[in-house]
Parts: sequence; C-alpha cells; structure tokens
Amino acid sequence: MRALARRQRRRCGRRPDPRLAIIDTQSVKCLGLRGPCGYDGAKKVVGRKRVALVDVEGHVLALAIVPANVQDRDTLPALDDGKGKWLSLRLALLDGAFTAERCRVVEQDPDQKGFVVLERRWGVERTFGWLSHWGGLHRERVGRLDVATGRLARVASLMAANALNDPA
Repeated sequence: MRALARRQRRRCGRRPDPRLAIIDTQSVKCLGLRGPCGYDGAKKVVGRKRVALVDVEGHVLALAIVPANVQDRDTLPALDDGKGKWLSLRLALLDGAFTAERCRVVEQDPDQKGFVVLERRWGVERTFGWLSHWGGLHRERVGRLDVATGRLARVASLMAANALNDPA
C-alpha cells in the first residue's frame, strides 16, 4: 500500500512522502459474526469502526479496525504501525471528536445544519465512499479484527492500482 500511495502522489504532481494527513473514523454494522464489536452511541450502530489515515488527495496511508464502542480519540494508537512508515508526516487534520498533540482540529460552523464536509476533509470522506463501493464493504463480514483490516487494506490496494492504470 505504501508503494502504491507514493506512486499515486507522484502521478498527481506531489512529493512522494506526505507532510499532511487526515484521520477519520467510519462506523459500520457487523453481520452476525463472532469477534469484537461494540455499540457506537453517536451513530447508533452495533459493529466496528474503521480508522483511516489518508493524505489530502485521499490516498490511503494506513488503515485499522476497532470495535465501535472505542471513542474516536482512543482509536489513534490503532494507526501506530501505519504511521511509523510515514516519517515525513508533520500535521494531521481531525474532526472535533479527536484530541491529540500536533493535530489541527477542524470544527463545524455552529450555524450549519446537517452533514457538511469540513475544510480539506473531502479526501477521507471520498476514500470511505470508494472503499464501500469497491469492496462491498458496507458491513463487516469477518470475525477477527486483523483479518478485517487485511481485507480493507487489500481493497485499498486494488483501488490504488486501478487508479494508477486509469489514464484519465
């Protein structure tokens, strides 16, 4: 995944190693399976949370899956393995549910109603949409978290390889 992300970045005219990342979570339902899952009270979903670290173009840098009852701010350690491969990262954009050092929290304007994509966060929202579309990953189907993370990484790699082969 790292090699594909670097090639995609070069193709977009960017340096191969990103300095800015966007981190977000997505709660998804689980099918009837064994393994860790939880209840996300904010989204009213019984299942798991996908945690994604992407660059500003939406290229996947790291992925992880945790039970849905884990708070967003507590999901950051799940990305530690992936973050360690990107030593060039200097700043991360997060939404208001996260709190961490060296991170810029982007908050919604109090006058806005409903769902609004926040500043520079369209990349991660688009990536979650691609993952759901490409892999049929609207729901989690795998019991073990490491297998589910591997399946998500496989779909992200296929997505990246297809984008590199697409001449448009």
